[in-house]
Amino acid sequence: MPFFYTPSLYGFAGALIFLVLALISLNDEQWLNTAMWGLLGAAFLLKHLPKLLVLRVLNLVALAMLAIGLILFLIEHISQII
Repeated sequence: MPFFYTPSLYGFAGALIFLVLALISLNDEQWLNTAMWGLLGAAFLLKHLPKLLVLRVLNLVALAMLAIGLILFLIEHISQII
């Protein structure tokens, strides 16, 4: 466990929050929200795994997933932001 450091723990907490939001959206049958929160949760989980387990390719996949999740978030909530 020496590879878990504080930013990684914050990342896991963020991933847990996103995955809980995905489960809540799934119960409400809001598929775009479910996809958005699930994608962000999976990306945070991949991004914050211990560095020995994460290859550079997985980091790029996680970054792409974060970008797609951000785009879905902006599509859904841009009217409330502006």
